Amino acid sequence: MSRVGRRRLRLVAVAVALAGIFLGARAAQLSIVDFQEFQALAAEGAAGGQERVEERGDILTADGRQLATSLPASRVVATPYQIEEPAEVAAQLEDVLGPETGMAASGIEEKLTTKNGSGELAGYSPVAEGIGPEVAREIETLGIEGISTDPDAVRAYPHEDLASQLTGHLGGYGEAFGGIEGHHDKTLEGGEDVSLTLDAAVQQELESSLEEAVGENGAEGAQGLVMRVDDGSIVALANSPGYDNNNYEESSPEEQRNRVLTDPYEPGSTFKAFTLAAALEEGSITQETGFVVPDSIKVADRTINDSEEHETERMTPEEILAESSNVGTVKVAQELGGEALAEHTRDFGFGEPTGVDLYGEDAGNVPAYRDWSGSSIGNIPIGQGLTATPLQLAAGYATLANGGFRVTPHIEDSAGSEGRGERVISRNTSDIVRGMLQTVVDDGTGQMAQIPGYSVAGKTGTSQKVDQETGTYGGGYIVSFAGFAPADDPEYVTLIVVDDPQESIWGEVVAAPAFQKVMSFTLSYSNVVPDRPGREAREPAQPQETAAAGETP
Repeated sequence: MSRVGRRRLRLVAVAVALAGIFLGARAAQLSIVDFQEFQALAAEGAAGGQERVEERGDILTADGRQLATSLPASRVVATPYQIEEPAEVAAQLEDVLGPETGMAASGIEEKLTTKNGSGELAGYSPVAEGIGPEVAREIETLGIEGISTDPDAVRAYPHEDLASQLTGHLGGYGEAFGGIEGHHDKTLEGGEDVSLTLDAAVQQELESSLEEAVGENGAEGAQGLVMRVDDGSIVALANSPGYDNNNYEESSPEEQRNRVLTDPYEPGSTFKAFTLAAALEEGSITQETGFVVPDSIKVADRTINDSEEHETERMTPEEILAESSNVGTVKVAQELGGEALAEHTRDFGFGEPTGVDLYGEDAGNVPAYRDWSGSSIGNIPIGQGLTATPLQLAAGYATLANGGFRVTPHIEDSAGSEGRGERVISRNTSDIVRGMLQTVVDDGTGQMAQIPGYSVAGKTGTSQKVDQETGTYGGGYIVSFAGFAPADDPEYVTLIVVDDPQESIWGEVVAAPAFQKVMSFTLSYSNVVPDRPGREAREPAQPQETAAAGETP
């Protein structure tokens, strides 16, 4: 038994007990964090008699918090032909504008001497925008001929880095970049608010858990999301590291990208649940089907290994999933057949956009059956040789959990009115797979995801990254945990993906603890009634999760 597992599980019961106490305090904290100064700025502008320009609509979380809002400000403008001593005026303006904008006298002077198409001094030249009320009053007090202030509005992000990639950004000249700002630009520009399904408290918990997972494991980054099982409503979605939306220009393109929908990866062992679901749906196996499972199997020109050497044993599909056996999963797929597996993979939504109401979604890559090689039946069933985004994988797990219906992930509140989509597996298949995934957490490779008082279902995953220069494996590992709870009547699905951890490559050690923390908080915060009252999490065995095919960590 790992010391990591033993230490974490001793703390689980205490953490869950204290969660309720902290929830109210954290929600209150979110409502005032850095927002008082924004409110003061708005009030100051109104008191100063500023005329409000037409405002861009707010972006609001489900619990009413403003992720983005417009505040009154001023624009400093010049009439160059009226300015007699531009160098002297520029020096005066630098004293006032410099501390707020960083503008130097030389830059200001250029704006004061702008010429029109005829080569004469222009009649209008913007000098600075987004200026606060106090600075605007100082400019007016100077009484400089040819310098005036006009009413303006500045875009502010009261919660700074909270859901920054999801929110997107509005640039200084009204250009929207990504996220809600970009996708709903016309709506917001018309002054209408956009209300989201996102919950600020759950979002903060997800972000802090991802940051902790990155720090503890020396990882390159992490992604995660929380989604309602029934209709695909996104409750939280985060990328770590993030950035402060008020200082957008200081962040890198990598930090700005919403990797939950833009960065597909090989899902690894988390995909095995779909292989078994397809085989059960087709009737090629049953719960009682027995498979003779050695520790390796030859498929075309490849040898597929389990993560550890073991004696040949007889395993049921449930045991194959619980122990994350590569060899057992390949044998299930061989019974199903590659063509049927390829068809069901598409049915679950892999290889096509989910239809989420955000720009930039990648469709991932699922090879058409006609393009399979002889070894494809050995790697695709275990989550290699195809790619999916975290959003696609979470949507797929929602289908496994909700009785077999496709869902369309969405973040805008009114976008989920259509509810569930088409059924792709039967209720019976869904029930069986839910039970198998619950066994993974109760007795298998996912025990670090257990939550006292609740049944939990899920699956660990470890996959190799592809080196972008060589096109071969060797660029590190991606470690994940996908699951839902309560397992008997699922409310939420949560996915945690950790990019290139250095301390461990086991999904149970790296990703499952973050899943446990986020899901535990979400269930408590949402007042989901425990379905296993009084039951504590059990200490797990030493993690033995299957890694990439042919690899023994």
